[in-house]
Amino acid sequence: MEARRQKREHTAGDIGRAFHDLAHTYTICMQLTLGKYGLYPGQPQVLFALKALNRPTQNELAGYLGVGKASAGISVRRLESGGFIKRARDKKDTRCIRIYLTPKGEEYVRWCSIDYDMFYATMLESFTPDERGEAFAMLERMDESLKALRSRLER
Repeated sequence: MEARRQKREHTAGDIGRAFHDLAHTYTICMQLTLGKYGLYPGQPQVLFALKALNRPTQNELAGYLGVGKASAGISVRRLESGGFIKRARDKKDTRCIRIYLTPKGEEYVRWCSIDYDMFYATMLESFTPDERGEAFAMLERMDESLKALRSRLER
């Protein structure tokens, strides 16, 4: 009985490696999924944010995504060169430049949303409803722990 119990106990390193493996496989699958759109990981989140924010400035976009202004700028330039978004001066304040989705960007937001739903449903298809709830609760706890670590590291 003791031998069985020991097999079920995993070290933080075991869990970390399993999480790393999951993240790696997730990234590969996401790249394969997004490749058909000519998008890179992270870019759909920018498109989703632009849809949600309705013509934000680059600073507003960066704040919403929790990234720096320079990182947001790189994403905006790449998406703009791909024809997904445009920038235009604000009609009320010409010093302000607003970012918005083009028709192509709107279409890709819709298709990416559908693919993301399929992607996540597939990832969880072998889970019972209770297991999904447990997994969600565990992910939230891990996120809280890492946010606390981030806060300590940023001091």
